[in-house]
Amino acid sequence: MRWRRSSPAFAPSSSPPASTSAPCAAWATTLKNRSLQPHSLRQLLLAWLLPGVVLLLVASGTSAYFVASENAGQAYDRSLLNLALALSNQVHSQNGRPVIDLQPQGRQILVTDKFDRIHFAVYGPHGELLAGEEGIFPEDAPSFFQGSSPGLFPKDISGPDAFADGTLFFDSRIKGREVRGVILLTQKDNHELTVVVAETLTKRETQVGEILLSIIVPEFLLSAATIALIMFGVSSGLRPLDALRSQLARRSPTDLRPVGADNLPSELQPLAIEIDRLLQRLDVALGAQRHFVSDAAHQLRTPIAALQAQVESALQERDDPRLSAILSAVRRLARLVNQLLALARAEPGGMPVLRPVELQALIHDHADTWMQLAVEHDIDLGFELEAVTVTGTAILLRELVGNLVDNAIRYTPAGGQVTVRCAPRAGGGALLAVEDSGPGIPPELRERVFERFFRASGDTSDGCGLGLAIVRQIAEQHGARIHIADAAAGGTLFEVIFPPPAA
Repeated sequence: MRWRRSSPAFAPSSSPPASTSAPCAAWATTLKNRSLQPHSLRQLLLAWLLPGVVLLLVASGTSAYFVASENAGQAYDRSLLNLALALSNQVHSQNGRPVIDLQPQGRQILVTDKFDRIHFAVYGPHGELLAGEEGIFPEDAPSFFQGSSPGLFPKDISGPDAFADGTLFFDSRIKGREVRGVILLTQKDNHELTVVVAETLTKRETQVGEILLSIIVPEFLLSAATIALIMFGVSSGLRPLDALRSQLARRSPTDLRPVGADNLPSELQPLAIEIDRLLQRLDVALGAQRHFVSDAAHQLRTPIAALQAQVESALQERDDPRLSAILSAVRRLARLVNQLLALARAEPGGMPVLRPVELQALIHDHADTWMQLAVEHDIDLGFELEAVTVTGTAILLRELVGNLVDNAIRYTPAGGQVTVRCAPRAGGGALLAVEDSGPGIPPELRERVFERFFRASGDTSDGCGLGLAIVRQIAEQHGARIHIADAAAGGTLFEVIFPPPAA
């Protein structure tokens, strides 16, 4: 026997827990069906809201752009019309004929523009050119000179609707450049005049660019603000659902209390009510299962104990190999019943209230039982214990340690070693370790050994396959994690990492 009351704190094995890789077929199926997975509720809401909002903003910006462009175009058209009126006002009658006195300085003032080139022409009642330049009529007008003012223009632009107010605005090309112009029909000193003024589109195009920029920037900021507001609103609206999910995620398997629907929005209350009903039905089902296993185990313990006593008595009176085999089977059956009872205690809902438990004292109090088993199997059982406290149930923690020690002793060959350690962890919590010098557990089986009634091929021990399943169940009930690694002596190292004690 090796017994050390205190030993230096030891660190858990750095070997990462083995993980079984998913089969290729299952992985391929997952990739194939990924597109069929439903979207989250947040994604669904955003998928419905954001495109509509963006479409509305684009439509709003487009309409604002066209309205602003139209207004800017009308302002420039009025400027052209004012210039045409100014030219018509320069015409006066001389010897019964219309003439225009346009000095070079005045002409320069009329046509001077920093950005655009201005073209103009003033025609008399018979189509004669009084001032300006030829060839500035719209290109789609086939002939403007028909010998009189009413016939100056083709029918498509000389109708009553075209000159309802005496003006006609047009788009054309002069000397290869796009222009916007106006034709003004007016009278001066009883002379019918036709004034044509056109200018290139530099200012208009610049104005359109400025309008577009002035609309795009605010629309972009408004779009970003609207999208952020929608996302914030969706997240805020789904916050109660996230809170409900977090509440359920924080619960332990033993916590089957009702969720409660009083503080939830009306849309989530039916869901919470159904969850509460499901938890209630689950509690009833688990309780029935737990009570059945517990009652059956309790009822079986008495006759099995009596049978074991009778077989032992008969074996003392007569040394018969058949009686030895029967006694071995009865002991195995008694162990199975005890483990079923422990499993019933470890099931969700079967664990009493958690309390602080001194792990060192608990192991010390039950060491004699494990020492007796170790002596029977010719195993050197040692303890390296430090004072540490965990939160849990003493009877279940004793079952956890006992199953780990029993498992290590049964699978370690005669003459081997088993060491039990406990110590506080540097980051808080406690560490329980059971190390043996047995054959070890292959990495591909380290997850399966926790399954109920699992036994590896070639296993000749008298175990029943429930010990490690009980260990994992109890560990999960206490919020602990189990790690299997290779022991320094060549066997298996079981590490149970407990969280810090609850306040």
